[in-house]
Amino acid sequence: MTEELDGEAQRDRTARAFRRSDLDVDELWMHYFSIGGDAGAMEIEAYLHGSYMLRPIQRDLLDHALYELGDSFGD
Repeated sequence: MTEELDGEAQRDRTARAFRRSDLDVDELWMHYFSIGGDAGAMEIEAYLHGSYMLRPIQRDLLDHALYELGDSFGD
């Protein structure tokens, strides 16, 4: 149960950070995929809208991709 709640909290934080960025889902997905992510763009979009849950390693990769992209834009 705790792992599920942790995953939901991580998803909420990631979605908020994504909404604050100027990125679109395709940009984020492309970078996520290039660093080893294996979820499709539609799964990423569903995850960011709260209707799909990624596995923990995939959530971490997505967070890392978002961080790297934000850092490259000076955010």
